[in-house]
Amino acid sequence: MKVKVTERSALVRVAASSQQLTAHAGLVLVRELVALLGVAELLDCVTVKKRKRGYSPAQAMLALCETLIAGGECLDDVAVLRADSAQELLRGHGLPEPTTLGRFLRRFTLGHLSQLNRALDALFGRVDPLVGRRTVTLDLDASYVEHHGPVGSRQGTRGTYTGKVAWHPLLCFVGETGEWLHAKLRNGHAAASTGATRFLSECLRRLPEDARLFLRADEGFWGKDFFADCERKRITYAVGAPLIASVRGRIAEVADGDWQPSSYRDGSQVASLHWRPKTWECERRFIVRRDPAEAGEQLSLEGREWHYWVIVTNDHERSADELESWHRAKANLENRIKEAKLGLGLDNLPCQSFHANWTYLLITLLAYNLLSWLKLLALPEHERTSYAKRLRFRFIAVAGTVGRSGRRLVLRLSASYPLLADFTRALVRIRALAHAPS
Repeated sequence: MKVKVTERSALVRVAASSQQLTAHAGLVLVRELVALLGVAELLDCVTVKKRKRGYSPAQAMLALCETLIAGGECLDDVAVLRADSAQELLRGHGLPEPTTLGRFLRRFTLGHLSQLNRALDALFGRVDPLVGRRTVTLDLDASYVEHHGPVGSRQGTRGTYTGKVAWHPLLCFVGETGEWLHAKLRNGHAAASTGATRFLSECLRRLPEDARLFLRADEGFWGKDFFADCERKRITYAVGAPLIASVRGRIAEVADGDWQPSSYRDGSQVASLHWRPKTWECERRFIVRRDPAEAGEQLSLEGREWHYWVIVTNDHERSADELESWHRAKANLENRIKEAKLGLGLDNLPCQSFHANWTYLLITLLAYNLLSWLKLLALPEHERTSYAKRLRFRFIAVAGTVGRSGRRLVLRLSASYPLLADFTRALVRIRALAHAPS
């Protein structure tokens, strides 16, 4: 059967409309979730403003959250949502100008950042009963946020070994749910593990006391003091080990009969050993995986035909292959960091002040988590693995009109919108959570 395709003229006439139109109807879902969790009352505890006139701290921070969720990448993009009169009707108030928002961020001091972090602590406490945490895996990492400008033009930027000018924040994500648990901005010269012990304590304040805790990290967090701190906190950890001379020497002592097949790929092997380096106070368990060099692949200077990966752990229950496979699953953390950078505008920090950029980092964390909690609590289960760009295309960037009926606002979506049923069910789920007994 032949289908006739007719072409339309490219000369389309553009005209203004008096209707209240919006291209981001899905922000209603985000605001319903914000109301359910009482986010505004927590953010208003940040005493960054001396006067009550104008926009409140919560309104300013949530304005930036909405901009990032809608696809904005800088403060100037707030102007697009600010001009959306339909969203202003639905929200009940307008949004600050980009310059106003920039001045707001520059007011933050270290004390205000502590207040904001305490508000986020309380927010995670409200989410915990809804998510139902029993086991929590902390995926710890540090990532460079590049600045495209000269060194020192923005506070905290430093030249790195890669030749880039960047900040180097610490980040922690929850492995089971994908939530972004905590973030701390640091200068570009900071090592991966700088401040990691205190950072870990701050992460734990956002988790239930009775949760069973696990931690995964790469070799940047290798260190006996960090391991001892995890053991004091009763955290089961697996951390990458650098292939320094002493580690290589201990691997060379592993007998051939101690190597077992690995599930990683054909020919790979794993071994478990206990060892106490000279400077350590106690012995710890090491897991080693070795992969055979492929034909034609460049060998090491020593002529070895194996590539080695090593982790140190205090887990004595799981087998070597189970632990190595579990630690390898931490690689998904890179996708979450990439999502924060490319999906929520964290590929650059917009302000000159270090504390202003730290505030922007924490607001980005809040925006990221509002999307995560929307997936966990309201959207269909098959959307839980969706990233920000997909969610934005399917549930946020939805065209709609706003009108009134019986003194109530009505948001009208297209009857041909294929996810209309999922959209309305998500709204019903959020409202049901709001009225459910605690």
